[in-house]
Amino acid sequence: MNILLREEDVLKLFKIRSNGEKVINLHKDWFPVLTSPELASIVADLMGDGHLQGFKLWRVDFTSKNIKELKRFENVVFSLFGIGGKIRPCTGNKFGQTFNLGINNKLFTRILFLVGVPAGPKVKTKFSIPDWILEDKECFRTFVRRLFDCEGCVSVEGKNSFMELCMYKSESLVENGFEFFHQLKKGLKIHFGIKTMNTFISGQNMRKDGIKTLGLKLRIKKVEFLIQFYKEIGFDGQIKQDKLLKAINLKIDSSRWDSIS
Repeated sequence: MNILLREEDVLKLFKIRSNGEKVINLHKDWFPVLTSPELASIVADLMGDGHLQGFKLWRVDFTSKNIKELKRFENVVFSLFGIGGKIRPCTGNKFGQTFNLGINNKLFTRILFLVGVPAGPKVKTKFSIPDWILEDKECFRTFVRRLFDCEGCVSVEGKNSFMELCMYKSESLVENGFEFFHQLKKGLKIHFGIKTMNTFISGQNMRKDGIKTLGLKLRIKKVEFLIQFYKEIGFDGQIKQDKLLKAINLKIDSSRWDSIS
């Protein structure tokens, strides 16, 4: 593990230094902040199903249909920082009932911002995979697992089965989205020998604020790379993990049939 942040690094985000010193004195045991797969998982979760409100509220929210998933996230946060949050139902969600875990801690949120979590609406914000995650195999492994758990899916279609990651960016930030996916492609190849298809755009959405967003997708289709993902990374969620195994077996069975026929 390497040092990411010291107390002085975080003090710079407080308008009044004395206020920052008071807050930091309450959590001296948090410093120095070190790299770890657990911290990488928090970064990925907030790039996926989470949201960091910075500069005004300094609050973290993580959303899921599954309360167990919120508890998993909270447990990771507690293991590193010894704090928790509050779970409440989300209202007005067009995708069905969901729940939100909110954590109000200004020091914790500032730390997350400094280690690479984007602040504000992710579709309208430039962000990238932090170097400390990209350069460490175990941090990257956990980051990818969590990001695919949040934003990935597995399509079970016989020999045409595949898995993919989809993230939306505003039309003006599509280039940044391609750069983010290029980082993923590069890391998957270097650390695990997994080759993906080229990133492509599929789908669009018009937000309530009038901003047009486009869906960027990164797909893994070849059976040898699906197997490698299953063995080296996998999903935390059992449903997606089972679907990936089923997709792999169907592709293997289809290739055997093709070779016989």
